[in-house]
Amino acid sequence: MEIYFVVLHYAINILSFAIASHDFCTHRPKPLIIGHRGSPGILPEHTVEGYQLAVDVGADVIECDVAVSKDLKLLCTHEAWLNATTDVWSRGEFRDRVKTYYIPARDEYRTDFFTTDFTLAELKTLNRVQVFSFRNHAYDGKFKMASLDDYISVAKKSKSVKIYVETKNPQFFNNYLQQHSTKMEDLLIESLKRHGFAHKESPAFIESFNIQSLEYMSQFTPLPLVYLTENTTSDEFMSHISRFVSVVCPVKNFIVEVDPATNMIAKKTDFVERAKRHGLQVHCFTFRNENRFLAFDYGADPYKEYALFVEMGVNGMFTDFPWSLKNYLSTREHDCK
Repeated sequence: MEIYFVVLHYAINILSFAIASHDFCTHRPKPLIIGHRGSPGILPEHTVEGYQLAVDVGADVIECDVAVSKDLKLLCTHEAWLNATTDVWSRGEFRDRVKTYYIPARDEYRTDFFTTDFTLAELKTLNRVQVFSFRNHAYDGKFKMASLDDYISVAKKSKSVKIYVETKNPQFFNNYLQQHSTKMEDLLIESLKRHGFAHKESPAFIESFNIQSLEYMSQFTPLPLVYLTENTTSDEFMSHISRFVSVVCPVKNFIVEVDPATNMIAKKTDFVERAKRHGLQVHCFTFRNENRFLAFDYGADPYKEYALFVEMGVNGMFTDFPWSLKNYLSTREHDCK
């Protein structure tokens, strides 16, 4: 009897994926392919080479998590600390830069190397490494850190790819920047304006997990703002943020809920529906091809996960494998002709 119910469960899911493919043909617009930190499924994250690969394989958008250097320059790196993503520990000349700082977003103290203790020139001598142990490490040490200017240059050369920049850890960086009478948000907006991203129609998004950061920036830029969230979001809160935010971007489990105990899909939620009722577009993160990131329902097939989220009506998908998502959407487009 137990085997019967397992088979039935999978049969129901296979049917839902078939429905997802049909809906894509008739109702659903193509979501944006957002190269999450570049192409980190293939190359180390936040490198010029990783961003260029994302562009070459068909990403519509490339993403940079913004950090601040000692000399107030902007660069792309996921955290304010460096040890896990670079070869900084192997560089003897920098050993005295290890510091302990309080990280407000995590409510913890951390001992590491921090971007605010290095000039941009010094940071650009560091080599990137693959973050995940189970991914290809053949490219460790081959590529440098990317500045915000480097990243924007990749997008501009493509002529069609949009940028997606995040104020990452703004409380941490703004604590450092107080002595310089400026804010991370000010530095970012000034830099974007200098590069011509100054209009509502400019090919750019600004994202943040920090709602105060978004509210502040909404006073100084017409660019579409994106609220990232890993917390439950009520209708009242969506109504509030819709006054200054264009996109809400939840972790994907808020859209298709997976039971962590069984790694099976528990339910499809009404998150997308609710957000769109408040005039918000919906992007979501993060799509990764490895089986450890996929619910068992997908049968180790990331295309099945893509299909379900397209059915749910998302407008953009952050992925570590933009080539894979591009191939899926191209296949669906071809099959729907």
